[in-house]
Amino acid sequence: MKPFRFEKSALLRTVLLSVIFGIVFSLDYWTFGRWIPELNISETTSAGLTLSGWLGAIFYGGIIEEVMMRLFLMSMLAWIGWKLFFRKQDAVPDGVIIAANVLAALSFAAGHLPATVSFFGAITPLLLIRCFLLNGAFGLFFGGMYRKYGIQYAMLAHALLHIVSKTVWWIFA
Repeated sequence: MKPFRFEKSALLRTVLLSVIFGIVFSLDYWTFGRWIPELNISETTSAGLTLSGWLGAIFYGGIIEEVMMRLFLMSMLAWIGWKLFFRKQDAVPDGVIIAANVLAALSFAAGHLPATVSFFGAITPLLLIRCFLLNGAFGLFFGGMYRKYGIQYAMLAHALLHIVSKTVWWIFA
């Protein structure tokens, strides 16, 4: 396990990538809005632009989801893969950690399906693709931060993604 501290170069890289991913996430309306009219930026973001919406996204996403999906699920999957297939090796092979990250990212995306159904009322093929594309890509990114630097960087990246995306929505809503 990596020590729970921040190093300047890793911190700068995490902040920069999180800002980029936050901007990409905020482009959801402009990317999918043509095919998903329910993504009206003023309606879809108004509930999330409250203080409680910001705090919920930052703390639930940044801390709780990262502890569940990366610290517990991804670590457990990597440990199981190591013990089942590579038990004679002293450390978990990188390939096992990457596979665990992919599985955790898919689980992370699938975990957002109930919210997608709740928000849109039903799931369509395009909404399914959108859910897995956005959340899966971000899950891979957060898992990469966890793998390379530690859980604190995954938490920071996730929280910053929400801060940046909600700030962009607030400016343009």
